[in-house]
Amino acid sequence: MRERLATETHLFITASDSAGAVTAQLRNGDGWDQGLVDLELAGGELVASATRGGTLKVSALALELGTIAIPASVIGHEAALSRPQLRLTAPAEAPATWNGDDSAQAEAQLALELSWSLTVDGTGVPVGAPSLPPLPVVLQLSGDGARITAELRVHVAGELWSWAGLIKLTDLDLVLGANTPAR
Repeated sequence: MRERLATETHLFITASDSAGAVTAQLRNGDGWDQGLVDLELAGGELVASATRGGTLKVSALALELGTIAIPASVIGHEAALSRPQLRLTAPAEAPATWNGDDSAQAEAQLALELSWSLTVDGTGVPVGAPSLPPLPVVLQLSGDGARITAELRVHVAGELWSWAGLIKLTDLDLVLGANTPAR
């Protein structure tokens, strides 16, 4: 695996090996209404490599999520966050702990941006791509030269993003499973 990671290696994120949830909050007159939102993962890609010194590098991450429905009870209309996507905005490197040549783990901070369209009563409006604070991740890689499997875990306690003091996303938990195609 270490030899294969000497060059950038593409791993494909699979929905069946991934899961996530975030708490969504909406300001009301007395405080905040909130609910846990399961994130439906549609797929994506992770590009990783290893340096001669054993450092792991994530040079690309793109994650597509399924549409997130917002109940009419929340904003008074049927709404949804359509085509949500997370993208890495800058490569990240971190020292890795290697267990032989076929297993490695690293902790890093990833700079990501979030983009989506807000759909209300069937009409879509693109929402800008807000940059998120650097997100702490744990990346585990295992495999051999023919196949590499990865697990990327993100856990953020507290506020992740807010808009105009009206909407907040907090407490993100995300587990992404990815693998290379077999050679």
